[in-house]
Amino acid sequence: MLFQLLRNSRVAASRKSCLFSTQTNPKPTVSYLNLQGSGMSAIERLCLEEALLRHDPLKRSWAIVGTHDPVYNSYLPNIEEAKRSNETCLIIMGIGGKPELLLDVEKAKADNVLTIKRFSGGGTVVVDHSSLWTTFIGRNDDFPHVDPYPKSIMSWSANEIFHKVFQRMKADAIHNSVSAERKTMIMETKPGGEMTQDVSKTMTYSIDTPNSLNEIPDFALRENDYVLGERKVGGNSQSIVKDAWLHHTSFLWDYEEENMSYLTLPSKKPDYRGERDHDEFLLKLKNVYGSIGDDSSTRRAFFYHLKCAAHESFELEEVYLKDAMKVVEDLGGMKTWFEGKCRTKILDLETHK
Repeated sequence: MLFQLLRNSRVAASRKSCLFSTQTNPKPTVSYLNLQGSGMSAIERLCLEEALLRHDPLKRSWAIVGTHDPVYNSYLPNIEEAKRSNETCLIIMGIGGKPELLLDVEKAKADNVLTIKRFSGGGTVVVDHSSLWTTFIGRNDDFPHVDPYPKSIMSWSANEIFHKVFQRMKADAIHNSVSAERKTMIMETKPGGEMTQDVSKTMTYSIDTPNSLNEIPDFALRENDYVLGERKVGGNSQSIVKDAWLHHTSFLWDYEEENMSYLTLPSKKPDYRGERDHDEFLLKLKNVYGSIGDDSSTRRAFFYHLKCAAHESFELEEVYLKDAMKVVEDLGGMKTWFEGKCRTKILDLETHK
């Protein structure tokens, strides 16, 4: 399905640039790790990311993509929670987040929703199995042009990577929708055998806000958020250490509106948000790019475009999970690392610790 999608879309030029970059400036070498289908949970991914940031003996820069189960682990013991009534999502708070200020604690407790604090800063997000995870780890020696501060890192990722990704996704959506429209045109026969198109019966495109394909909003960095138009499409945060930085994002492909009710409206909001609630403020990427194909193939197309954008900026080296996990194994294994010095921890909503 993905091959058919890419063959029929307008990505030939981007594929060519992916394979044959014409940049003359030296490009940093980046290890590319695709965790799609790895079985690694969201918590395990966060543990792996911190290990690679802080303890990779080779001091590699990384680009990591994937989707992850919010609850069930492959490397860590699974916690048996008989009273967990909602296993569809995971609440992830920044390392300095205060549950009483950012969550509807009573609702989250009633549903016994798994809640964690990650090792990076930033705000609170709710992720599920459809969330699109992207992570960049940059060594200062590899990225001297990126100041190791959140705003600089976000500006770099928006301009160097994500702007290109969303441009290509938009081109795919327009091309595939137009192609589908042509295929579904209903022709009527006039007297004398002349064929005419019944425009009222052609396929139309709709998403939450735009009214036509030409109104698919462009990607932008707005204050500290990634947005399409006026609506946020993902949460991001950073972790900065002495000689490196990490920038990770969870993009909202789809989500259950009820799960967002665990979040309260933060007291500190970006100006562009105003007083909008979560439903009016957030945008599902599925509703924008769903015309490209089915959910699975379209999510893979997103990661494909990200890889192509990364290829234009980096010298990519494919790395397998078993190679990345050697860093964790050197720390005693996932369980020892998680229960020890790893900063990602499960949060007790009773004690807030």
